[in-house]
Amino acid sequence: MASLTFLSELGNSLSSDSRVIADHDSPEFAASMERWSNYGLKIPSAIIQPASEQDIVQAAQALLKASIPFVPASGGHSPFSTIDQGGVVLELNRYKGVEVDASNNRATVKGGTLMKELQVALHPHRQFAAVGNMTTVGVIPYYIGGGISAYTPFVGHGAENIISAKLVTAKGELVEVSETRNPELLWGVRGAGQFLGLVTEVTIKTSPYTLLGNDQGQRMCGTYIFPSQQADAVLAALRPIMESNEYVSAGHLLIAMAPPDFKHQALIAAPQVFCSAEEATKLFQPLADLGPIMQTLEPSTFENHSDHLAYMCAKGDFKRFTQDGLIGWNAENFHQLIELHAELVSNCPDAALTSYTLEWHTPSKAHREKDTSFGLEDISYWLNLASWYKDANNHDLVDSADKKAQAIMRRGTEEQDFISYTNTSRADPISYRYKGANRIERLKALKEQWDPTGVFTKEFL
Repeated sequence: MASLTFLSELGNSLSSDSRVIADHDSPEFAASMERWSNYGLKIPSAIIQPASEQDIVQAAQALLKASIPFVPASGGHSPFSTIDQGGVVLELNRYKGVEVDASNNRATVKGGTLMKELQVALHPHRQFAAVGNMTTVGVIPYYIGGGISAYTPFVGHGAENIISAKLVTAKGELVEVSETRNPELLWGVRGAGQFLGLVTEVTIKTSPYTLLGNDQGQRMCGTYIFPSQQADAVLAALRPIMESNEYVSAGHLLIAMAPPDFKHQALIAAPQVFCSAEEATKLFQPLADLGPIMQTLEPSTFENHSDHLAYMCAKGDFKRFTQDGLIGWNAENFHQLIELHAELVSNCPDAALTSYTLEWHTPSKAHREKDTSFGLEDISYWLNLASWYKDANNHDLVDSADKKAQAIMRRGTEEQDFISYTNTSRADPISYRYKGANRIERLKALKEQWDPTGVFTKEFL
């Protein structure tokens, strides 16, 4: 545990814009403890907010020397960025920024920069990059943990686009990694960086909007809401969109309770396609022909990529986001998923905001960086389980439903092919999260070299 004397001395040694918050009754501490989810939330002895890279290094060195555990936090979405009284949180929201080098198609992202901030920084340069679907997620943890994106068909996953990075090691040293400096560690950072150090900066590849087929960074986004009884017809209408060789698309098919009263289950098809409005109308016509309860088709730009999902960024309550890669999917499994969701909400009305989603993106048309520690570059379908409830007494019931949902969508798949997205779950076996014995052995060797005592978790030790 960090003593008040230690924290006071540390605070005096950092720059004037940094903060060390140790008063648990202060408004600042309360504000910092407001996170995306209260599931598994722990109360640290203090929250340290460094204002510069040097502050981060200095704080990490002091904590390491005093044998005080710490975890970094950016957007506050990760269930792994919380720690109990024995340790402290290094909150990076005072150290952020994006430096765009459009002429070389790259951008350098610092500290606690959030997804929306990256989008806003790139937009004036008519550049885009791999981004996630929530505006308040931290860019760096998203990239070093994999980075699934609607833009994957154009540029690959986030991890594939890391050109270089800086990280604080378990020895408290600031190390640079690139293709020429510590290249094996760069490979590890591209998908497992969270286990190898505290990443303070990444330089990522960016691309001009023209790669998307226009100079506005635009795509067409549809929303089609149906009763769940129309599942077979909806799946049949969606499959040609998902598998199209002509149009690049991404999207979600949600099983959710329909707003505003959240009393009736619905299927929400939300396809996105990179083409003109006329082409999108034609491509999505089979969905419109099914007579949806509600439908919209509107343009959206990279700058506003996931603004429509702002409600999902609300803080508080109990939320869990679990993501499994799927080799493929079939209608029978999806029907059982619908039934499970209905059963959950019937038995636990508190979980009415829970949704189960099939996410997809069409296969990549771009040259891909295949040699990453992430290793899931060829997965085009994902099961997203977004649990949301308010009563802590429902933890076990909702967790049980999540496990059943995973089992349902994995039916027909050999266990050796099970895939768990490493940035949302660390409970599943390593072999689910990182595929291939050679990849795992390389990561174990990196862990032994750079973090043999497990400062950044015990994974791979």
